[in-house]
Amino acid sequence: MASPRLARLEGPLRVLAALVGTLPVAVLAGVCLARFAPLSEGARGTLGFALVVPLWGAAMCVAFLSRSAARAWGVCAALSAVLLVVNYAVPR
Repeated sequence: MASPRLARLEGPLRVLAALVGTLPVAVLAGVCLARFAPLSEGARGTLGFALVVPLWGAAMCVAFLSRSAARAWGVCAALSAVLLVVNYAVPR
């Protein structure tokens, strides 16, 4: 069982993970969509930029469903790392 101090911080840490931890996921997902979409360059940029806010909202909703703050932060970090590798290591 977690200590009372950690149990008290569980809610705020989960909210912080949902608000702050999902932003890199949404931005990197938007960049990934803009990079690999089979459209013209201007349309790809517009698509990626326009989808960041809806992706961020969806990621926040999913992060709130996590069982713990540690799991929410872990999933955000893992998804950010995977999207970063896809965006910058995979050739177009």
